[in-house]
Amino acid sequence: MSAALNLDAAAAQLCQQCGFEFRGLLGRGAFKSAYLAVYNGAPFALKLAAVSGGTDRLVREAEALRDCEHPSLAKLFQAFAHSHAGHQLWVVYEEYLGGGTLEAGLKQWPITPDSVRYVGIGLAEALEHLHDKRLVHRDIKPANIMFRGGSDKRPVLTDFGIVRMLDQPTLTHAFMQMGPGTPAYAAPEQLNNEKSLIDWRTDQFDLGLVLAECLLGHHPWAASGKSIHDAILTVASRQELPAASAQRLHDLGFASLTQALKVWPVARYRRPTDFIDALKRN
Repeated sequence: MSAALNLDAAAAQLCQQCGFEFRGLLGRGAFKSAYLAVYNGAPFALKLAAVSGGTDRLVREAEALRDCEHPSLAKLFQAFAHSHAGHQLWVVYEEYLGGGTLEAGLKQWPITPDSVRYVGIGLAEALEHLHDKRLVHRDIKPANIMFRGGSDKRPVLTDFGIVRMLDQPTLTHAFMQMGPGTPAYAAPEQLNNEKSLIDWRTDQFDLGLVLAECLLGHHPWAASGKSIHDAILTVASRQELPAASAQRLHDLGFASLTQALKVWPVARYRRPTDFIDALKRN
């Protein structure tokens, strides 16, 4: 019988074996952890996750990221399977981003409309790059948006664990009621597992939802005292953005987001450049 999995110990042991300096925990999720490590004076993020079943999706993530070169996309250095104490792990070496996550930032400092616009344009430009590569991230949320450290405040999209490669067969089963993603930040086509509708406009909706939440202080469909669960169900049933949220976004100078948050992909911005231009204007 395998011993209980200790990702901290696995990370420290891996660093020791590879000659890295282990600096400790950066963050922990439900199924994976990230650590700071240093090699030849250069810091990088070491990410470990337990693997159950095959690694097809993980291999796809690595293949997708290796082909991407954009300042608002996290750079992947290496990814591979690793055995520790009878457990199969997936290991990722990724660039270190010292500015923390948007999720943490929202709890620590107020975000201004100008900051939201800067983040939105930077990430929309990253979506343009992914669109050119025929990739859909599918999990854009505050926890997956980070910032570079020091004077470089550029937003960076991370965690491509459920990336969809549009030129490859889908790995999501058709019988599943809900497709991959984080429900609170998912487009209707994700919530309803409508695989044929998934494309860059799905990421457009997810990013628009994050930006709207930053501006409004709540999920845009959770107005009038609705719970987040109610909001998710409302999005899944394709009820349009509540008028109060749409008006507030307009008043804040972000009418552009009301189109990005249309519940049918065909009604959203057709091309990434259209979305970027709209964010710059209003």
